[in-house]
Amino acid sequence: MANREKSIKLLNKGVAKEIETVLQYLYFQFHFEDKGYTHLAKLFKSVAIKEMMHIDMLSDRILFLKGDVIMKPVSDIVYLEKKDNKIDLDIKKVLQIAADMESKTVDLYNDFAKQCGEEGDATSKRLFEKLIEIEEEHQDTFDIEGDNYEKFGDTYLALQTIQRVQGNDEDGHTDVGMS
Repeated sequence: MANREKSIKLLNKGVAKEIETVLQYLYFQFHFEDKGYTHLAKLFKSVAIKEMMHIDMLSDRILFLKGDVIMKPVSDIVYLEKKDNKIDLDIKKVLQIAADMESKTVDLYNDFAKQCGEEGDATSKRLFEKLIEIEEEHQDTFDIEGDNYEKFGDTYLALQTIQRVQGNDEDGHTDVGMS
């Protein structure tokens, strides 16, 4: 491979982006869970776990290239605003932040894949291309949730709350033995 160091640097930038995303999504998950919005809490937790798996994939490649994994987020997370001394959980805004994060990651990874290809690192290029597909799925999911919320508003959240109170999961299955 022509330039391992460049690939390692790009892969570490990917790790940093994924760490930022994990932290952001867990933060949102905690607040959705606190409000009883189980569906959205589970969604953010699920995507955060998938993003952790991306960190693992990127880290494996870095270590194969004999680099070191830098475990530092790109930037700080976005905190929710406070109004009247309470956290303002603006669902539409949260879903838009998530969709935007995924879109920016897709753009970033497209650039990284191109650079890795130019450097003759086909394996790192393919890794970024694989991650692009997954990030696009995440973006689509957040876009759909945002569209549903915009279309149905508080009714959308009320249906989720009723479902939770009745002890049903998203597929309508009753949680047996859960307390």
